[in-house]
Amino acid sequence: MNLSLQSARHLARYWLAYLLAALVIGLLVAELAGATGLMGAGRVSRLGLAPLLVPVLIVCLALWAVGVRLDAARRELEQLHVELERAHTLGRTGNWSYAHGVFEWSARARRILGIDGDALASFEQLLAHVAADDRLPLERALRAAQAGAHYRTEFCVSHPDGERRVLFEGRVESAGARTAGGAVTDMPVLAGIVQDMTDRWRMERELHCAMRYQRALLDNFPFMVWLKDRDLRFLAVNKPLALAGGLNDPDEACGLQDHDLWPTDCADAYRADDLEVLDSRQPRCSESFVASGAGSICLEVWKAPVLDENGELLGTVGFARDISERKRSEQALERSREQLAMLGRLQARFIRGESGEALFAAMLDILLDLAGASDGFIAEVMHDPRYAPQVNLLACRDNDWLGAHPELIDEALTADRSDQESGAIVALAAFADPPRQRVCFAVMSDRRLVGLVGLELPHALPEARRTGVQAAISTFGLILQAGIRDRDRQRAETELKRHRDRLSELIEEQLSDSMSARRMAETANRAKSRFLASMSHELRTPIHAILAFSRLALRDRPPLADVTRRRFEVIREHGDRLLALVDDLLDLSRLEGGAIKLNASCCDLESLVAEAIAQMQAVAVERGVRMRMTGCVPQRPLQADVQRMAQVLRTLLDNAIRFSPPSAEVLLSIERHDHEGAAGVLLRVSDHGPGIAEEDRERIFDQFEQAARLRGSEGGTGLGLAICREIVNLHGGWIRAAERDDCGACIEIWLATREPDENSTEPMQLEMESAT
Repeated sequence: MNLSLQSARHLARYWLAYLLAALVIGLLVAELAGATGLMGAGRVSRLGLAPLLVPVLIVCLALWAVGVRLDAARRELEQLHVELERAHTLGRTGNWSYAHGVFEWSARARRILGIDGDALASFEQLLAHVAADDRLPLERALRAAQAGAHYRTEFCVSHPDGERRVLFEGRVESAGARTAGGAVTDMPVLAGIVQDMTDRWRMERELHCAMRYQRALLDNFPFMVWLKDRDLRFLAVNKPLALAGGLNDPDEACGLQDHDLWPTDCADAYRADDLEVLDSRQPRCSESFVASGAGSICLEVWKAPVLDENGELLGTVGFARDISERKRSEQALERSREQLAMLGRLQARFIRGESGEALFAAMLDILLDLAGASDGFIAEVMHDPRYAPQVNLLACRDNDWLGAHPELIDEALTADRSDQESGAIVALAAFADPPRQRVCFAVMSDRRLVGLVGLELPHALPEARRTGVQAAISTFGLILQAGIRDRDRQRAETELKRHRDRLSELIEEQLSDSMSARRMAETANRAKSRFLASMSHELRTPIHAILAFSRLALRDRPPLADVTRRRFEVIREHGDRLLALVDDLLDLSRLEGGAIKLNASCCDLESLVAEAIAQMQAVAVERGVRMRMTGCVPQRPLQADVQRMAQVLRTLLDNAIRFSPPSAEVLLSIERHDHEGAAGVLLRVSDHGPGIAEEDRERIFDQFEQAARLRGSEGGTGLGLAICREIVNLHGGWIRAAERDDCGACIEIWLATREPDENSTEPMQLEMESAT
């Protein structure tokens, strides 16, 4: 507020005090000057004017002091009011009161609720807008307030912007209190505030949802996860850790220590690891073995410190997962490496060119040493669809197993096409003197028996030796499979070479036939073109003669009879058609031979189209068809051969007129159209005749494909559209038959346009209609 406005308000408030003060001062000045005669002469002569004016002056000063004090109090009250409004705004609160069964709401409270105050006059009306789940707590709060207790509750109300959460809080005011509307009542009233808690409520819901996601994430980890504070007490754990510690709920672990969940020795070790992590402030990964049932499991434990933004320690976080299976896999991998090393050594010997007998003899020695056997053999089982499986002995010691125990070998061969694994015992024979066993082991590959291993043992094979024997048998199986694959590869290479040679011969024959056929087709096409060109020239001479004599006869010199005239008109009409056919054949021959050169120039597309329509006007009137041109002539000029493009437009219009029923309309539209980044113009010729099937839209532009036949009618030579396509292609454009939603056909032509001149004008809208 500026100084002038403040002075005006100050004078408006204290004008009486200033007026009296001015009057008194004026009278005092007049008395001192002896210029007033307002008082009685006797009184004035005795006491003077001052004793009478001094009390009035004192009263003025008192009034002025009181006004100043009241003004200061008013300013303080206004400041408090501003601060209160600011507090209401920042706190999103509003006032309300409830007396005599009626609510009174402040304007801010009504905005928070988003409901008109008249719709919340009673408690029942308020409940109608409260969410169903929050109505009972609100009723309880109101009853408690009416009983004199402090009340506080939250509830949700419907709001135009969506559901809102508000805090409803207040107390009982004594008699003489003011309501929310400012009225003073002599009855106790309920008064309080309503606060918009929507943001906090939504954040709490989002936080709760995020905590549910966090809990779901932790509980679904396949390993144990925990979080500890600086005193090494659990703050949070997931379900696998709670179950491992004997707890039903992960929340039960909050506040517990390791000694509350684990055995003393394990708890001491865990605590020592945690202390080391806290001291070093570095992550730590270790492995520990924990008793589990009759055995033990190996755990991989990872721990790391948790720091705040100032680098102070908050606690530790970690996880522990069971890696027993991984350890077993590593041990199995180590054993596999040893087996692969054995295989590698044997394969290295084979690659060096060592004979098969020495290689398999070494393999048999390894098997005998691993099993503790005194005798044995290894053999390959060969399969031929025409014969029974044959056993090929690769290496043996003293006894002839194949001849001495054929029943044992026959029993072992029954394992072919079974589910046995390599190293399984498939035949066994026991002898009493001396006590011994002869055992046959299967060597399998894809359920086929590919080899046999026989061992003579003094007793049953111990479990400790069985693993090594099976590993050696697997190695032998790999060698056999490698040999089988090598033989199959050699046979496949031989067969592939034979087929490749045969395929090369067939390809050479086919190429020779194709080239001969192509040369013959090119020769025939050239002969056809020469024939068409020569015949076209030869036919034009007699046709011109026929047309000339028919025109001479029709000059009415002397006048002809009607019948004779009609006959000459028929001769002229069919002569014109025959000449047009010959011209089409000649044009097609020239186009195919590349003899036609375009005389391209900058042409006026509007004039070109209008001239084509005018030339076809007589044909359209004769058939009762109406022609119309519409569209927008592009700003960029068209570079084209005017004669050839007029020929294309006449052909398309002639086809459209011929196929349109009487009273129909042929539409020629023009529009700007960009194709593959090039600016151009698109011309459409549409009719209402028979449509073109989708599979015929490409064939219709082939030579001697009659459009009339493809569109369900008769007539035509099948050259017009083929010539149109060649002419449009020479212009660098394209022509196609487009799809229409309604009946009829639509032929589209696209031609490129060049950059406009500086004096070019805006595109011109066309709307031209021909009379029928």
